Amino acid sequence: MTQHEDHGWFDDDWADDPDDQWADVPWVLDVGGPDDDLPDPAGAVLRAGADALAVLLDLVGPERAGPPALWFVLLDHSDRTIPVVLPITDVPVRADAAVARRLVAVLDSVLASDAPGGSVVVGLVRAAGGDRGAFEASWVPALREAADDAGVRLWAVVAIGQSRARVLEW
Repeated sequence: MTQHEDHGWFDDDWADDPDDQWADVPWVLDVGGPDDDLPDPAGAVLRAGADALAVLLDLVGPERAGPPALWFVLLDHSDRTIPVVLPITDVPVRADAAVARRLVAVLDSVLASDAPGGSVVVGLVRAAGGDRGAFEASWVPALREAADDAGVRLWAVVAIGQSRARVLEW
């Protein structure tokens, strides 16, 4: 005897019960409609460069006094942070176009699957950084060119150092 025959779990006549209090309740609600009845997802909405700077400063924390690194924060189509942060340490001081292309390709793939229409906030982190120095002047154009080629939108670029930080204009 099979399990369903023993317990009657899959009887065909269960839905015809006249005492069924749930009979008139649809089992599928709002099929194909917008998800505007769902709460907003967790994450900070970025409205200005200062918001991006604040998010990155919180994320980077004490690492701002460390060796050169690139930090990437991903945003959805509404400019809300998603729970994906990619810190890349041990990067060369001078930008490498091939590395920039590979990094942007990874970011593009994540955006396509987790945040279509989203964008990226870039953090250029090094102990002596926080402004436009040789490290920043090298990486900004390499990342911008790779992003343009891949169709990835850079939302902001932030320079972070041990004792200063700012949003870079490019």
